[in-house]
Amino acid sequence: MSEDHAARRPAQSELEAEILRCQANAGPLADVLATYLSSPATTDKVASSHAAARAWYAVNGDIERGHTAGLFVRVPKRAGGLPVLIVYVDSKARATDFSANREIYLARLSRAGLEFEELEFRLSKRPVSLRPGTVHTALSEPAPEPPPLDPRDDEKIELLCASLPESLRKSVSRAMSASYRLERARQSGNDE
Repeated sequence: MSEDHAARRPAQSELEAEILRCQANAGPLADVLATYLSSPATTDKVASSHAAARAWYAVNGDIERGHTAGLFVRVPKRAGGLPVLIVYVDSKARATDFSANREIYLARLSRAGLEFEELEFRLSKRPVSLRPGTVHTALSEPAPEPPPLDPRDDEKIELLCASLPESLRKSVSRAMSASYRLERARQSGNDE
């Protein structure tokens, strides 16, 4: 800009000057995010939350995984203290159940190499069943009852289970019967 033009231009407010400075130095969004994400505080927070989530899902069972809506690692309040793991769950009942097993979860996470001072369970504002990509089971129709087995299938199952110990025979027989019935239902669905 020429000096002549600058002299004719009205004075800028501090806000306008700051906006112009930001626009002149603006880079791609990726640069801004890279700067933010590469800062040590952000890197440590993201890494610890990611590690905690991986460990939580690895050391716990299907029920815990199915009802966990999210995790957050809160930094220690005092220097040298341990962080607090906050687990968001989909119902108050699960928060109560999981709280009762708090010491078990802390021990499991400790064996996985993560130490926490406390484990808090909070109700998620966005329940697991309402997250995108999940299907709410109450909205789907119940599956039709599979057809009963014919006597030949019952005899075959009985013969296959005869060599099993008595303690297992009944449960294995029920499982095989259910499997045969589902297979019959699939076959009859393909025949139509």
